[in-house]
Amino acid sequence: MRTLLSFFLLLTTVVANAQNAAPSWLENTLYGNGKINVVVAVIAVIILGIGFWLWRMDRRISGLEKDQRQKQR
Repeated sequence: MRTLLSFFLLLTTVVANAQNAAPSWLENTLYGNGKINVVVAVIAVIILGIGFWLWRMDRRISGLEKDQRQKQR
């Protein structure tokens, strides 16, 4: 609970500071050249890949647990 509260407070601080900041070199580079779409697409593919991998691992582990329970009977 304490970690969650600390994370929330850190996040609100970052969001508050981000609103007052001038455009950084990263924003100028990525937004200006249209590369931000590529960055977002790569991050989305990575997150979807990890989600798919976790789903497959969950199914495999569930199958192994089911087989183990049947062997114990």
